[in-house]
Amino acid sequence: MFAVVSPYHLTTREPPAMAALLLAEHVVTFMPSPRGTRGGTREAIEEAVTQSPEYLRFMETWAWSSPLWEQGVLASALEDGDDALGDLHTAWRHLCEDERYAPLRPLARLGLFETEGDFLDEISRDLLRGGSDPGISLPLDAGMDRFAARRGLVVMRSHPTSVAQKAEQHLGTRLFAVAVPILLQASAERFVAVRELLADELEELADAVSAIAGSVAQQEDVRDDPSLVERIEHAARAYAHAFECERSTITAGSRDELHVIERMTSISAVSLPVDAVLRSGVSAMRSLSDSRPSRQSRSRSQGVETMPVLADTLGTNRVVGLVVKPLGVRRG
Repeated sequence: MFAVVSPYHLTTREPPAMAALLLAEHVVTFMPSPRGTRGGTREAIEEAVTQSPEYLRFMETWAWSSPLWEQGVLASALEDGDDALGDLHTAWRHLCEDERYAPLRPLARLGLFETEGDFLDEISRDLLRGGSDPGISLPLDAGMDRFAARRGLVVMRSHPTSVAQKAEQHLGTRLFAVAVPILLQASAERFVAVRELLADELEELADAVSAIAGSVAQQEDVRDDPSLVERIEHAARAYAHAFECERSTITAGSRDELHVIERMTSISAVSLPVDAVLRSGVSAMRSLSDSRPSRQSRSRSQGVETMPVLADTLGTNRVVGLVVKPLGVRRG
């Protein structure tokens, strides 16, 4: 299982990121980095942090995860070098120009990609603030979904709380749900150690989820093959049992190490349209505005649905989202 994690979740160490760092074979996120002639080299990054205090602060918040990058658990691109930057740009262009998302256009940052320095500053600032600017968070999250759909990966999601997240629920088709223990808080070194300790069980679970994601990528109806879900349920039980057997080792820590917190967590898989983030954003905007739109706005809405301005290369592709919801509290 290759999991895509929003950089917002990684910055704040939210449950979707923590679940992915333990359960996924590899985790891919979007890391803002200089893209000049030297690309995202160490020299280019060092130069960028000297020129941008916001970028420096952002990089410091990710310092804790260095062992996971070094071990190859966490990366900003796939092995072939493919990353989400192009998908982010496409999502931003759709937000700015596509009539289907016209209600969101006042939120769009039209100059987001004008200069590299401004791009790094704006994204770094919004990551540190947890997505306070929808003109940045919308195309970023939509771009991560496009990247995942294009490469057949799963996207980690948080349990819906906002109006937009709840609107997204109506766009999805539920595939399966399991309950497994994860580490909600631990050092990067502890994540690496637990992954090694439970390697066999984690591999079985990851392979089972990958089979589901592959079927969705082929636009197959997973519900037509109950064995796929049965395989995941069996793998989840085996992993949960192994975790319980090794609990004392998993949660034991030293005084100098970050306190370990583990919790049983619900993982629900849903199949979503590739533009679910933007579509749910439109629904949220409409629900927050006049609940009884005028004849003119209704006419515009109907025209938007049938005459999109931009053709989408991903067409009817769908993406698998894994919704992570911690259950009862339990501390190691």
